[in-house]
Parts: sequence; C-alpha cells; structure tokens
Amino acid sequence: MVFAKLRRRLSGADTSVTPRGVFALHPTPLDSGVVTGQVHDENGNLLPDATVHITSRMGQVIAETTTDSYGGFAVSVAPGTHKLSVAAGGFRRYSTRLQVQVNQRSPLGSIQLTADDSLQLPHPGRYRFDPMHTEIRFVAQHIGLSKIHGRFNEFDGFVEVAPDFERSRIEMSINTASVDTGVQMRDDHLRSADFFDVENHPLMHFRSERFTHVRADRWSVSGHLTLRGNSSPVALDTVYLGQRRFQGPGFDNDLRVACQATTTLRREDYAVNWQATLAKGISVVGPTIEVELGVQAVLDQ
Repeated sequence: MVFAKLRRRLSGADTSVTPRGVFALHPTPLDSGVVTGQVHDENGNLLPDATVHITSRMGQVIAETTTDSYGGFAVSVAPGTHKLSVAAGGFRRYSTRLQVQVNQRSPLGSIQLTADDSLQLPHPGRYRFDPMHTEIRFVAQHIGLSKIHGRFNEFDGFVEVAPDFERSRIEMSINTASVDTGVQMRDDHLRSADFFDVENHPLMHFRSERFTHVRADRWSVSGHLTLRGNSSPVALDTVYLGQRRFQGPGFDNDLRVACQATTTLRREDYAVNWQATLAKGISVVGPTIEVELGVQAVLDQ
C-alpha cells in the first residue's frame, strides 16, 4: 500500500511553469502536501529573496523558505488549515489562510506585494554624513582561504536630495591613510605605493551620477570612484532605511536619513596591481574587494 502510493507520487509529480523556465516539485513525505506560489513586486516584476512563513492555528512556524531567483517557492507542510505570510524589505506583509490536503498541491499562483507607504522618501535638502553613525567597510580575500575585514575611519560626504529624488546626488571623500584592518604592519603596506599610495593620493572620491529606483526600498546609485588618480564606474546596490527625527543627548531633534549600500570593486580598474602568489600560484590578495556602507546623514539647518 505504501509503495503503491509512493509510485503514484513519483510518477505524477507536478511541475510549475515560470515566465523564464520550469521547476519540478520534488517528491514529498506521504503524509504532507505542497504549497507553491510566485511572488511579484508592485510593478509585476519577479521578487527573489522574499521570506515565506507558514504557521499553524496555534501560531507555531511549521515551514519557512525564501523565494528563488524567479520569485517562486515550493514547500511541503503537514495537512491542515494554516496561515501563510510573505515579507520583503520595503513591502507590506502579505497574509492568507490556506487549506493543505494530504498528498495534494495547494497552488497560490501569483502573489503581488505592495510598497510600504510608510517608507517615505527624504525631504529635499542637503544631508551631511554623521561620522559617529556612518561606517565604510571592506572585505578582501586572503590567500584563497579567509577574508580580511577593514574600514576607513576618516571621511566626509553629503547627500543632496532633490525634489525629484532620482535627480539627487552623493559626494564622498575618504582619507586613504585612515585605513584600519587591526594589524599595523598590514595597514602600513596598504598605505604604500603597492596599494593606496597615500603620499601621492591622500583621498579617494565618489561622485554619483544617477539614482535608479529598482523596487520598494531598493535603489541603484551609479557614479564614478576615483582612486590613485584612476576613475572607474561604480554602482551601489542601496537599501533605503527611511527618515526620522531623533531627540536625545547630542542629537537635538535632528532629521536623519539612513541607507545601506554594497558594491564590488576590481583592483585592476584603479591600477592597484600589486601581486604576490604562493607556491601553487594562489594570489595573496584577491582581485576584487567587497565594499559595505552604512550611512546616517543629518539635514543641514
């Protein structure tokens, strides 16, 4: 009896078609069902990395997953009446009730999230970076085994927010001598002509050229980074975190905006070509650097 049900399950496995391809549902436990769906953003675009939770009537999480690169998800759960919720940054949470049957698929079809209206864009004006609450970090691969984490401790920058937000701009200067990886000998080497060449190029500079809305709280900020006298295009993948006033010691009811941004830089784009290899030809320092920014900026009064 059990083997007969298993053969029917394997021979009758269903498939779900997405706009860009097909994914097959894997065989599931004999006493469960399968919930499927595809998540879209407010513009109808596929939404990857959205979080999907399924909870029981008692509020206990019984399944969780994230949407794939096509916005799709498929998860097996015990039969019964459950609550499904979908959440993603910058969107309102979506919730629905569903009934799961034994050995059955429960297709939810297309789920479209709506933007969170509470995440308002900043008021126009110039916002100066707050050095006490802003971080510029980087991560580099070391001998193909581990990662070196570092930061820059001295920088200055501002965001000029335009009435048409996509016409806003960012300018930022970083003191290259302020590099800090926690190891003095390594930091001295980074300041040398092999890397930042601090003596001849004390600053690196970023100037934005375009703000492009991706979805909800996601933006792409494109511009040019100048390092060691070499300029190359850079695109910052940016998450806008909102604006608020904060009153407390040292804040004085300041209007603040915040964002997080990441990008990948190639050393060769800036003529940072120092090479050293191990006996097996493995580079001591990887060819790319991951950069992370956590920014708080305060409106100039």
